[in-house]
Amino acid sequence: MSMLSAASFDSAYSSMIAGAIPLHDGDIDKTIFMMAADVLATAKMHLMVAVDQASTTVYYLAAPSAAFASIPAFSTPLAAALPGHPQHRGDGVYFLQGANLSVAVEKTHDQIRLVANSTEAMADWLAERTDLPLHHVDDLDAWPMASVPGAYRRIADGISLRTAKYSAVLAMLALLVYVAASIGVSVQSAVADDSSRAHMRAINEAVTKIDFTSPLSQQIARMQRVSALVVRGGGWIEEYEVRKGTEKFILMMPAWITRDYIDALGPKIEADQSPDENLIRISLGAPLPGTTPVARPLVAAPVTTPQGKK
Repeated sequence: MSMLSAASFDSAYSSMIAGAIPLHDGDIDKTIFMMAADVLATAKMHLMVAVDQASTTVYYLAAPSAAFASIPAFSTPLAAALPGHPQHRGDGVYFLQGANLSVAVEKTHDQIRLVANSTEAMADWLAERTDLPLHHVDDLDAWPMASVPGAYRRIADGISLRTAKYSAVLAMLALLVYVAASIGVSVQSAVADDSSRAHMRAINEAVTKIDFTSPLSQQIARMQRVSALVVRGGGWIEEYEVRKGTEKFILMMPAWITRDYIDALGPKIEADQSPDENLIRISLGAPLPGTTPVARPLVAAPVTTPQGKK
């Protein structure tokens, strides 16, 4: 891996995310692209994807392409955290230290996440994970992350290509019917051809709608977006549930987080102070089973006056 300047290192890793999805028969690249685009809020990104057939899980790293504006070709040794890399060492924390920023990929079973923070903060974070082996990746083989700025266009082109194939088949059938039929039915053939095109447009619209608005894909993307926000804030997910389209969660976040973290989770979010005054309990929906008692709300301290004074 070529040496990066401190500024380039920080730019590349500060907004990078890691995730995992179950292996399925659909378009894996498209699913990952859509999920990462939702979390990163951009369709222009760099991706690295690794399929683990043993656990039927697909792992990926993703980052906005804007983070690599000053890096012509970017490769990262954090690829070693992905199963399939020749130097992958199983579960553990894969750690890469920079001058100002340090980054780690935590891989446990079929889950993976990326954490980036200052060197001091990461030292404290690592001290809390003594149960996981620590793997320094500085000298391991780096894998490139591929730019996919035109992914949406390729998806659209793929749909258009399939539609064109169907149209070609219909045109061939129409030609055979035309040769076999008399000229007297030409008007009826034209009407049937218009009907076939309208039918194909309806099918294409339905397929596109199903392809891009799958409830499961939306739920997975939403959960990953919440998870990424919590990880960046240095907190964790206490409870998370989606039942009949209704989302409920309880998050524990450091007391120092700013209001924009809470606002980013959407409307109807409640935040109160936990029994540990260093944490804030953030919730959506009714309390879930098995959670801790309801925390004390954040209230202003009462104002007292000396006795005898009005």
